[in-house]
Amino acid sequence: MQEKYRPFLAHVGHRSDLNYLFAELMGELVVGHAYVAGGDIPHERSIGVGLLGADYAVEDGYYRFERIYRGVNWHPELRAPLTEPGINVDEGEFLLAVNGRSLHATTNIYSLFAKTAGKQTDLLVSPTTDPADGRTVTVVPVRDDGGLRVWTWIEGNRQRVAELSNGRLAYVYMPDTGTPGFASFNRYYFTQLDKEGVVLDERFNGGGLVADYVIDMLERPLLSRWATREG
Repeated sequence: MQEKYRPFLAHVGHRSDLNYLFAELMGELVVGHAYVAGGDIPHERSIGVGLLGADYAVEDGYYRFERIYRGVNWHPELRAPLTEPGINVDEGEFLLAVNGRSLHATTNIYSLFAKTAGKQTDLLVSPTTDPADGRTVTVVPVRDDGGLRVWTWIEGNRQRVAELSNGRLAYVYMPDTGTPGFASFNRYYFTQLDKEGVVLDERFNGGGLVADYVIDMLERPLLSRWATREG
């Protein structure tokens, strides 16, 4: 195996490249949960950046909101800054300034959001590229919108399954087989027991424990039903 991977060494340009080769070589051993990390890797000082939970497009030299993630604003981990009450920012509108600093497509948009996470931030938003047509809205950017994006993907899958099955199938996503995965299973599976079947989605699963708990729940037969006299 060393001889198989040795030719790649001539193309290593960074310690992370070498670590990648180590990982590939270890993969040949058919050993699970073997990791490679560390080494002489430079670490840059990071600066926190506030995020709006949106995708952008460049048009006429300005940034435009191409997609705004709606989120679930009562959930602290799924808060979508642009959809909170009173914000009223629409997809297709332009972002012309941040905290009074003009924004053009030649500027890295995230540079204007440095250290804004969790802080009130003023945005100049306009349906056109003319600032005179714009209005100022105050938002509170989040530190990480990854959960918001994943939830949007999951919710889209759930709605798609319901549409294609005419409401007959449940959709359950498990991000892993650890605590988050089992919590997700419990949350989505037991609220859909009236369905005829289930699509259990484990794509991009982060691993964890053996899923015997899930199999146990899926195999349990219905023994009885009960209800109060009041209905």
